Amino acid sequence: MNTKRPSDESAGGELKRVKLEDKEEKARRARERIAALKAKKLLLHERGQQASQVDGNGGAQSKGVVKEKEPAKGLDVELHPLLTGDEKWKTDNPNLRKFNKRGYAVNPYLSDTKPERKRREFKFNKGGKYIALGDEVRKQLALERAEQAVIEEKRSQGLLPDESLQEQKYAIPEQPLCEWWDTPFTEDYRELNEASISMYIQHPVPIMAPWESHLPPPKPLFLTKKEMKRIRRQARAEKYEEEQNKIKLGLAPPPPPKVKLNNLMNALTNEAIKDPTAVEQRVRREVQEREAKHIADNQSRKLSKEQRIEKKEEKIERDLQLGVYSAVFVIDKLEHPSHKFKVERNATQSRFVGSLLYCPEFVLVIVEGTEKNIRHYKRLMMNRIKWDESTSVDGHDMSLAGNQCQLVWEGPLNEPHFKKWTVFRSNSEQGAMSYLEHFGVIQYFKEAIVKTQATQQARAK
Repeated sequence: MNTKRPSDESAGGELKRVKLEDKEEKARRARERIAALKAKKLLLHERGQQASQVDGNGGAQSKGVVKEKEPAKGLDVELHPLLTGDEKWKTDNPNLRKFNKRGYAVNPYLSDTKPERKRREFKFNKGGKYIALGDEVRKQLALERAEQAVIEEKRSQGLLPDESLQEQKYAIPEQPLCEWWDTPFTEDYRELNEASISMYIQHPVPIMAPWESHLPPPKPLFLTKKEMKRIRRQARAEKYEEEQNKIKLGLAPPPPPKVKLNNLMNALTNEAIKDPTAVEQRVRREVQEREAKHIADNQSRKLSKEQRIEKKEEKIERDLQLGVYSAVFVIDKLEHPSHKFKVERNATQSRFVGSLLYCPEFVLVIVEGTEKNIRHYKRLMMNRIKWDESTSVDGHDMSLAGNQCQLVWEGPLNEPHFKKWTVFRSNSEQGAMSYLEHFGVIQYFKEAIVKTQATQQARAK
């Protein structure tokens, strides 16, 4: 069913007619322009022939002199042969007669051909390729079954580590039957595969052992006081000799005389006799200038607050490369405001990660950081803070008699368990255990319970 209205059809026909007339007008103008150019060219050609006849009949052109042809300008430019309509320049180029499906002419310089699909060739595998892969898979499965059998045997004997207590992280790995670098040559060091041995020698890159990263750096050579003075004296003599050589060669100006009040008469004899007051004032002024310069140099070398913080952070990062250490403390009560401040502030200043866990029975402190900072924090918790010191808060006396702090565990870690320092309060034992289980350190809570129960039993006796 045709849904177009008559008015729409008439408007479309009128638009087509206008376009057709415009196209005819453009073609007519082009033909007129080409005809004018042809007439102009013919006129110029006739003028050139007349001029050549005049020169040949004794004109002003001298014999042997060839008149240069001036470059064409403006309308004097010759037409391209294809625009003249000459039959001899017409070519039968099939590319110029290309049209797409919609009837429009296409660019002959653009490729509209679709690329042909390449044929896939057969690829033959070498004989025994998949048999060798199957043998490797079967060998790997046999090794896995052997390992699983060993694990089952240990589980039946009760020798496997308890994963609920995270004992697998501290278990010593067993010695394998064959090291991975010897696997291509042997399986159990009983039979040697001589076919894998070649004339080349492999030099593996030395790798630092895990336990060597925790070792402290070597200490410098110990020197006696006499040796230290001799080395310092020799260094200063070499520096002074270098300065004197520069002055002799004219590379540096000589330093001004260092005049003081005690050598005033010896250094400035004549001037001091003539005007002793002016000389004394000048000497005092020079002394003050030297002192001010000394203080200014010290201040310029002094690190700013931001630089000191950055230096401390860099030192902590270097120490963490040597290994992460941890310490766990259990406190009976943490109610004294001064004790709370010292525990939290020292942990944050030492850049520790860990947790301060408030439980109904006790308070658990877990810190992880560098070995040096852990050692200082342990001295603070075990010696410096007086845990049984009583105090008064808001007018109420607080008795802390018998309160103490105990070390549950300390030692190195493979990697830290926490990412930042947090304070957590739990109203039940189950909530505290679930919180620590999230970080994989629930064994600390169990050890703390054992520690507090042993302490209570000792007090009861």
